[in-house]
Amino acid sequence: MPDCSIIKYKTISIVYTDVANCSGDTAIPYFEEVQQIASTFDDKSMFSLVNAKETRFNSRLLSVIKETVKKNNPKVKATAVYGLSQLSILMVNSIISITGRKMMLFDSLADAKEWLYEEHLRTS
Repeated sequence: MPDCSIIKYKTISIVYTDVANCSGDTAIPYFEEVQQIASTFDDKSMFSLVNAKETRFNSRLLSVIKETVKKNNPKVKATAVYGLSQLSILMVNSIISITGRKMMLFDSLADAKEWLYEEHLRTS
């Protein structure tokens, strides 16, 4: 079930966007919700985590993701994405290079959350 919420991991709060198993059009409202949540954070204070396992990307979703990344960039300290297919990794890497966002790609939720926590420790 898709969701956008704030979760806790160790001592940090993470904005978690779960769009696993979504089609492009189904996932779009959750990226729009992330934009609203991000606006409540101070600059460079938000950690973001995206579950993109089995997400079916289309051009409209990719456009919304680019817009979301650009709009949220001032608020986000680091983003972790997990569950991408090989083709999706290529698309997301292009978004990373275009936007300059500090973003890492992972195979598992546990690794993604731990990296965000380590980023918190490293930059605190």
